[in-house]
Parts: sequence; structure tokens; C-alpha cells
Amino acid sequence: MKGYIVFIKDDKSTVMIDELVTREITKELKRKGFTKYPYVIKANNEKDAIEKLNKKGDENLNTLGEYSGNVFFYCAILVVGLLLAFIFS
Repeated sequence: MKGYIVFIKDDKSTVMIDELVTREITKELKRKGFTKYPYVIKANNEKDAIEKLNKKGDENLNTLGEYSGNVFFYCAILVVGLLLAFIFS
């Protein structure tokens, strides 16, 4: 498996083998508005690298959604508890 580096801009992406990426290429792509994904993705080809990146992104969004839901639930319980304490005090 080769290592790939992904540069992302809006809905566009550029995938390159990590051994071929130079500072000049990175600077040029950043000048064009691309952002470098901070990790090297190990994959068989460019398509596989994009699929792995998308899968990882979906997993992160699902985890964030679960966390946000839990925090909202705990905050709602806290507010109700504070209201009850205020009413009965």
C-alpha cells in the first residue's frame, strides 16, 4: 500500500502519492485555496484513498453527533433540576 496526501477545496480534492509531494506543490495548491489533510492515508490507489477519507469523515461526524446529543440531554436535565430547585426553594 502506498501513502497518499489529500488536498481539499470545497467539493474538489487532489490526491497525490506522498513521496511525490514537494514544498512547491504544497505552496501552489495552498495558493489556489486547497487545504492539506493533515494525515497520510495508506491505500491501494487514489480512489481507495478518497473512500477511506470519506469513511473516516463520516465516522467522525457520527461520533460528534452522538456527543452533541448526550451533552444536550445532560444540559436539559440540569435545567429542569435547577428549575425544580428554584420553585421548591
